[in-house]
Amino acid sequence: MMTTRSKKNKTTVTTNPQTSSSYDVLPLDLLIEILGRLPVKSIARFLLVSKLWARTIRSRDFIKSFPLGSCSSQPRFLTALSAVDREGYMDKEDWYFFSSSSLLSRSCPLPNSYQRIPYRSHYVKGLLCIGCGQEQFLVNPTTGKSTALPRVRTRRKTTQSFFGYDSVNDEYKVLCMTEALHGPNSRGPSSQHQVFTLGDKKKSWRMVQCSIPHRPYSNSVCMDDVIYYAAKTGTERSVMRFDLRSEKFHLVTGVPTEFELFQYDMIINYQGKVAIPTQTPAYTFDVWVMDQDAEEHNWLKKLTFSVEPWKKLFNCSFVHIKGITQTTGEFILAPYYYKSSDVYVVLYNHYADTFRKIKVQGNAKYDFIMRNHLPGIFISDYIESVRFL
Repeated sequence: MMTTRSKKNKTTVTTNPQTSSSYDVLPLDLLIEILGRLPVKSIARFLLVSKLWARTIRSRDFIKSFPLGSCSSQPRFLTALSAVDREGYMDKEDWYFFSSSSLLSRSCPLPNSYQRIPYRSHYVKGLLCIGCGQEQFLVNPTTGKSTALPRVRTRRKTTQSFFGYDSVNDEYKVLCMTEALHGPNSRGPSSQHQVFTLGDKKKSWRMVQCSIPHRPYSNSVCMDDVIYYAAKTGTERSVMRFDLRSEKFHLVTGVPTEFELFQYDMIINYQGKVAIPTQTPAYTFDVWVMDQDAEEHNWLKKLTFSVEPWKKLFNCSFVHIKGITQTTGEFILAPYYYKSSDVYVVLYNHYADTFRKIKVQGNAKYDFIMRNHLPGIFISDYIESVRFL
């Protein structure tokens, strides 16, 4: 038996397995309308009402439409930080998610190895993938739930993992590449490529073929069911793409040699196109956009801006572009790590040439401090999702 009470409306609903079928007489469109206006915690409880309700809540149509009648369906900026308590002890399992409109305190069971080894994180369509070595975790910041994927099947060192979404088949996929652990070729091209599909009944990694020797060195962006990332192909630097439906690799284009004069390891989605921001030590950023419509995929310098006049906003000597908001087109700027509990980001609006600083309001119990080897996570297009892991 399940009982749900509401003090505000003074109502009580009791569900008994013998009578739960009475809930199934609700028209499906009305059921979706009701569930779509409920908070996520309530929806999680209603998974137990009946098989129909559980099937409806887990359906693709409901997940895509949630939430109904709420501005929270619009993308928001989200920051994720690990916590240090006031006495200086690291809470190794708790990560805190801060959206632009509310504080989301969630627990993410990261292993101890995350305290020592750098990791990569990728966010796509409501889910966050965090990879480190052979460990891969999926996190839903909305529900506060996370799940560990099976360990990657390899005796080699994991070099990189990426995360993407196939909208046609409604499938999330993790792509992992590995290289030799020791020897002269340890920094050579990745030699094993594996894919894990969330929801697949086999729950295992599958080998996929790649005929293009390359070694990834950047983050990735997922656009139109394709993962883009920067890689070294021999002595050259290039942009690679991985088609999530066909599971095929393609070399898209080379990266201009002048890029090597600047610091960059970031790929972003700039107005629906692949872009690479470069940075000089003098607080100046150039944003290069790949012309995906051209036959040779040329690079165009879209804009240049400097944060030199605004250095006082940062309280540090060096900042990085962490992403770009898709709704307003603002660049997200932040230090690589924070030296104090003063956690903030700066958003640059290149249309108006203005900066605004957003301070992360923390929990009184914790200081939120990033360390050199464990930077925070910045998500520019966060949306609420009821996809239960």
